[in-house]
Amino acid sequence: MTEPAANVPAVATLPLAEVALDCPGRDSYSYRVPDHLVAEVAPGDCVTVPFGPRTLRGFVLTVAQREPPAGVRLRDIVARVPGVRVPAHLLRLIQWGARYYRCSLGEFLAGAVPAPVREGTSMERLRFVEKDAAFAGKLTARQAAVLAALPAEPLALAEACRLTDTDRAMFERLATAGAVRLRDQHEIQEIRLEVRAELHPLTDEQQVAVAAVAAALDAGRHQPFLLYGVTGSGKTLVYLELAERVIAAGKQVLLLLPEIALTPQLAARVRMRFARVAVWHSGFTDGERAELWRRIHAGELDLVVGTRSALFAPLPAPGLIIVDEEHEQSYKQESVPRYHARDLAVVYAGQLGIPILMGSATPALESVHNGRTGKYTVLQLRNRPLGGKLPAPLLIDMRAECHAQKRAATISRELIERLRAVREKGEQAIILLNRRGWSPVVSCQACGHTLMCRNCDISMTYHKGAGQVRCHYCGDQAPLPKRCPACSQDTLTTQGLGTEQLAAQLVVEIPELKLLRVDADTVNERQGHAKLFQAFARGEAECLVGTQMVAKGLDFPRVTLVGIIAADRGLAIPEFRAAERTFQLVAQVAGRAGRGERPGVVVVQAFDTEALPLQCALHHRPKTFFDAELRLREEYGYPPYAGLVRVLWSGESAAAVQLLATAHGERLRAASAGCTILGPNPASLAFLKGQHRWHALIKAPSRGAAQGFLDRLMAAGGLAKKNGVHVAIDVDPFVTS
Repeated sequence: MTEPAANVPAVATLPLAEVALDCPGRDSYSYRVPDHLVAEVAPGDCVTVPFGPRTLRGFVLTVAQREPPAGVRLRDIVARVPGVRVPAHLLRLIQWGARYYRCSLGEFLAGAVPAPVREGTSMERLRFVEKDAAFAGKLTARQAAVLAALPAEPLALAEACRLTDTDRAMFERLATAGAVRLRDQHEIQEIRLEVRAELHPLTDEQQVAVAAVAAALDAGRHQPFLLYGVTGSGKTLVYLELAERVIAAGKQVLLLLPEIALTPQLAARVRMRFARVAVWHSGFTDGERAELWRRIHAGELDLVVGTRSALFAPLPAPGLIIVDEEHEQSYKQESVPRYHARDLAVVYAGQLGIPILMGSATPALESVHNGRTGKYTVLQLRNRPLGGKLPAPLLIDMRAECHAQKRAATISRELIERLRAVREKGEQAIILLNRRGWSPVVSCQACGHTLMCRNCDISMTYHKGAGQVRCHYCGDQAPLPKRCPACSQDTLTTQGLGTEQLAAQLVVEIPELKLLRVDADTVNERQGHAKLFQAFARGEAECLVGTQMVAKGLDFPRVTLVGIIAADRGLAIPEFRAAERTFQLVAQVAGRAGRGERPGVVVVQAFDTEALPLQCALHHRPKTFFDAELRLREEYGYPPYAGLVRVLWSGESAAAVQLLATAHGERLRAASAGCTILGPNPASLAFLKGQHRWHALIKAPSRGAAQGFLDRLMAAGGLAKKNGVHVAIDVDPFVTS
């Protein structure tokens, strides 16, 4: 019989926390929870911890009483950041995203939770003035006049001083007399546009769409819906009707937009229906973003409308996710974490067990395929409300136009004449050219030298107003040289057309034309896009010239003419999505015309007028385009019939980049197992932002197979950084060249 074992002292357990830090390669680090924080620290909390000689902010993943690792001296959590806790359901999404997009959990959390929130940034308080409606005391004549000039609603003190042409001391005296109240308040500053109200009831098509999603809401089930509606068909009204149901049930709504330029108009329409609305994008100050995060987390807001990072807004109980313009490339983040907000939103809705509604007039081919295979439920809006007509297309062959004008024409005579007519009728126009600056190329007529960026394999763009040449990739800029740097001749000339030059040419052709330009150069001030759109909505301009910022989501009822310059230029880009993007851009900007009571016309200028994407976009034949493009994707093995992974090597030494990419190429091929490895080879932009670049594209039979490939690759040791060469893995890339 075996003797009973002698009593062995139990190993003491400690309260230990796993903390995710913004460091690549490892998800978490173990820390001891000190006694004074044991009752406070919980999963999702932001904490300060020592890390080597530094202190860092990270997020607690788990807290448990357990044995410390043998032979390891654990360090203590220093402090908990008050008021910052990522909700459990959001933390679950971020954990999924970190695994799928192949970054550390700390890196993903750092991208999901704004730095001002992690750092505990506070927002400045603004002083507000509010009238006391019941005041009946005595005032001086001047005080009475100031009081009478104040509106009934509260007003920022600085604005009240400007409105009444007085100073703060006057309001201090009025407050002492009891005529007004002065109070401090956190106030997020944003421009709010005025928009027209929706005066018509839901159409039959809209009612069908609302009923379908409402059934999923009532049943409490996850279901992805694709709302496929022509431009101007009233998708937003469907969003608002559904949001009202969700909010009435005590839950919140998340409404995603692809870019900041679209938020002012949609936010204005949302605010006409709902009081507790948050707008979320990068245009706010650090303090405003931190304050907004706290308000959302506290459940003070019912609906969040914002760009892709709004996906991580800490809503307590999301009940519906809406992704507007779901096809847009802007939903894909090109830096760590390299997530796609639409795809991740579908996962999030599945985890929450709620519906997700994705809307577009030009859905992504992946979404079209998901609809055809039954993964998404397709809801269609084929008509504009109240009998509104889609704009009539007019395709201008610029080869014939150049021949007729006997020069390299950039603006057709037809477009100029129609612009004149629009102005005479008191209507408005939008002109799209998806290239900013004056000219994209500056070259020497004597020796042929082109001004190139010193940090990138790209020509410098000339900006005439600033007198500079600029790189649109790295931001490098310099004055335009008076002489050619190569041959010293005074023979530099510009080539090509940008929005700055286009706007100048239009004013030359129509001197009385009131024009606004919307591109990255004119909206670089705080909320600059909102200010320009507000001016256009008020009729301060007859023509809006811009890049793709003007192509989608905007609703100006007086716009009856849309012009598209160089509509076929994007077809030359060596990307498998080039045709799809051209189709989407042309169809979207064309849809800005004729959204009011007056019919619209779209004038499209192109050299390849027979290109299928143009023909299908202008003549409203999306099925023809989808069928043809999906056949090509299937034949050549691209999404939605494949899963893609892109590996990018970059570094300051061209030799080191090539050496590591070549070595890693062998490891990629060893893990391929049914996947196709293209490369490694130099990237299309082989030198960018001072970095030499090589890349490889992995084509797998499916997204799941792509993840299997990455699992095998990581099991074999992964692709580690070496000799100053950085390695990036991009899952489901949008940029593949």
